Amino acid sequence: MNVYGDESQAPLTSSPTNNYEIIEEIFTQNLAKYSSMGYFPQLYEPSLQATYYALYILEALGKLDQINQSSIKDYLMSHYDSNSHIFMDKYSYRYLDTDFSQGYYPFTSILEVNCYALLSLGILGQLGLINTQHSIDFIWSCYNPEGPENGFIGQSYNPNLIEEFKIATIDNTYYAVRTLDLLINDWSSYNDEKTRIVQYITSLQLSNGGFLNDNDTGFDSLTSPMFEPNLLSSYYCIKSLEVLNSVNSINFGDFHQYLNNLYDDTVHSFQMCIMGIQDFCNIIATALGLELSDITGYTGLNRIEVLNFLLTNRNNLGNWDSSTWFRNHELIDTYQVIRCLKESGEISQLALQEKNQISNAIFYYKQYNGFSLISNDYMSLEHIHSLVNSFVLFNRISELDIQGLYNLIDGCYSDLFYYYGFSASTNLVNCIGFRSHPIEYYNLGYYHFTEETDSLFNHKFDYKALHSLLKISKLDDFGLNYNLMDSINNIIDSQFLESGFENYGAFLPSFRYSLRSPEAQNRSIFLEYSYYAIKTLELLVNQLNLGNIFNLTFNKAALYGFIRRNIYESNSELYFNPLFTSNLETILQDTYYMIYILKAINLFDLNTQKIKEFILQNINYSSIKNIYYSYKITEILGLEIQFDVELTSNLVKQLYIEGLSEFFESMDSQVINHEIFLWVCEMARTSDLYVECDYKESVYLGSVNTITTSFSNLIFREYGEFTSVTFESEQFGILNLEKQYDNSYQINFLVPVDPKYYPSVEGNIFIYDHSEIIGHVPIFFLTSLEQIIEYNITKNIENILFMVNISRRISSEFQAVYNSSLYIQVFENNNCTEVLNFTRVDFEDFSKFSFTYEVENTIDYYFNISLVDNFHPNGVFLFE
Repeated sequence: MNVYGDESQAPLTSSPTNNYEIIEEIFTQNLAKYSSMGYFPQLYEPSLQATYYALYILEALGKLDQINQSSIKDYLMSHYDSNSHIFMDKYSYRYLDTDFSQGYYPFTSILEVNCYALLSLGILGQLGLINTQHSIDFIWSCYNPEGPENGFIGQSYNPNLIEEFKIATIDNTYYAVRTLDLLINDWSSYNDEKTRIVQYITSLQLSNGGFLNDNDTGFDSLTSPMFEPNLLSSYYCIKSLEVLNSVNSINFGDFHQYLNNLYDDTVHSFQMCIMGIQDFCNIIATALGLELSDITGYTGLNRIEVLNFLLTNRNNLGNWDSSTWFRNHELIDTYQVIRCLKESGEISQLALQEKNQISNAIFYYKQYNGFSLISNDYMSLEHIHSLVNSFVLFNRISELDIQGLYNLIDGCYSDLFYYYGFSASTNLVNCIGFRSHPIEYYNLGYYHFTEETDSLFNHKFDYKALHSLLKISKLDDFGLNYNLMDSINNIIDSQFLESGFENYGAFLPSFRYSLRSPEAQNRSIFLEYSYYAIKTLELLVNQLNLGNIFNLTFNKAALYGFIRRNIYESNSELYFNPLFTSNLETILQDTYYMIYILKAINLFDLNTQKIKEFILQNINYSSIKNIYYSYKITEILGLEIQFDVELTSNLVKQLYIEGLSEFFESMDSQVINHEIFLWVCEMARTSDLYVECDYKESVYLGSVNTITTSFSNLIFREYGEFTSVTFESEQFGILNLEKQYDNSYQINFLVPVDPKYYPSVEGNIFIYDHSEIIGHVPIFFLTSLEQIIEYNITKNIENILFMVNISRRISSEFQAVYNSSLYIQVFENNNCTEVLNFTRVDFEDFSKFSFTYEVENTIDYYFNISLVDNFHPNGVFLFE
């Protein structure tokens, strides 16, 4: 997502000064959030649509002063292009990527996104920031001039647009009319357009009284299960006519009968549509029905009880779900209820405490300067997986609420209608999905303008759920409740094996997609789904003791062929070409996926030197995703690539968002990804530790040696309070090194004048983090005795007199060599004839050794003199 979240959600701490402290802070913050909220808050992409909803709600409640209006204004204007004079966010770009054969996501057209931004500026009193005439012109440019009656489409009209883009819809028309009414003084200059719009709207009313959202029966512009006609499309029609002072143009009798058919006088609520899922969006429908009854004069409802139904059906957060049965809550739900209460003049029915609860609940949708369509309690399985594995890497898994996490993950699993798998998000009650289609989970399209490819159900989330369960030691429990073989078979059956298509052999996002047309299946395939299909199969095969994935019946040759067809190889480089994007980080990611898959199916035959060259040419130390997947490729292939430790470590610190406890993906500060924490933790725990040690290689006994060590890896240049360094030796035992100002560790120790430490000292430097050894380096240095040896040899015709003085430094003073002896080996004509001892006399600072030997002139003598003491029990040669 593009924006950070609400800093107020995080407990205040002192600023971390290094990467170790950053990681510790993230652990601490997440545990604190879970303790207070019962979940790990999820970040979602903010949008101009959601931000408008939030502003409308807060204004209606009289709570605009609760937000930083200046930062909201800045957020709105950050999406404004002063050249084209229009607003664009990620959702409007997704609209441009619409593949109508795959599906359509309503309420996010370029027109509607601009209307949200303009209405928001109006609420903030900031329309003066733009030239409103440009905006008026843009809105009118979205009017479809074809035929005698028509409405607004989602972008500027062009006869060359594909036909579906030229279909006017009433939701586009409603927001266009509302926004024009804000921007223009009166409609008198637009009488012809107004007449045609009114005629268009009245053409949408059917004989049963309800209104369609568009006039094309082949275009599902509100998406199932919002079957047309329904109260929402009827609301857009009648409210648009109200702005145009033309409500009287509808058939009241038919519409009242339509309301009558939708009204339940037992529970005093409305259904959304006659032909549809029972109680789908019935809370929203009741709000719409209340306001439409007021506008059209429908009296067939008990107004007091309908109001009571709305006011008593708020959820635990304080806002509204869409339904009393499908207990999902999105910002659009509360917006639509509050809008109807305000327009019906019933906001005063909310007590001050209730208004406070509702406005407070809006901040569950806050994402720094903007708001998101769904709230932060919809925790993604990817977020859970990232945190669980990060805690595991740092041996802190016991700090997590294991049973609570198990319940959340288990609640995501569905085994209905032969579909076995997990939804991407927790708290999706009854698996109805999100009707506002958040971009994190809804991305079918052409991918010309956007690169998000995740869907609500796909193999990635299956793997991350199962792997998380494995890490918290709950996969066995899960396997007792569900047949894991069903998941294996579903994954195998999701392999795309329709011949004649370029993606033959790859895996679909999930088995659910296998019911789509072959063309639609082919367009929904990305390498990531095959990677996670293989990862999930490996996990399940291991869990069920089935041997390995070679025993499974998926078509390995077809998968190999799919990968081979998408490899780019030149004389020097090789990588996987995802085709839909030229984004380098995605290419690196997919290249790693490619390598993993080929190794998993034992068909890896690629030129690793070319892959290495591709990495070396494209390492980017401003992107953590680039570094991570370069690292993963290096790791899996055993490549010898030296990453720049300093640049990588500094990048982590630069990308950290203090207060939010998350990371930007790159230095352009545009994307935040919960998974980055796991990337950082993984590299922190598994990348090679670079250790430098400095000490004297030779010392005298009785003197001091100093060992200084510093260490780092890709992430940690400094370590925290739970890090310790020891020198461990049989001779010295365990000595603790002390941390220095420059983050090195040091110890000064005296090497005693003791035979135990002579002639060398051996040991190891051990580096511990949370009592776990993370690195070590051997230590070896020589020791010697500081001593003075003086000798004098006097020879006459009968004798040789040997005089030796030995003085040894002990405790800074020279002393006699007590408890020592000197012996002489006598060689006569190269034969050792005898070994004799010197006599010794000890003085204060030296020992005097003497020996007299009688010689014969006819013999050739040779002498070796050696010292024997505690340090040299076998003797040491002194001179000859």
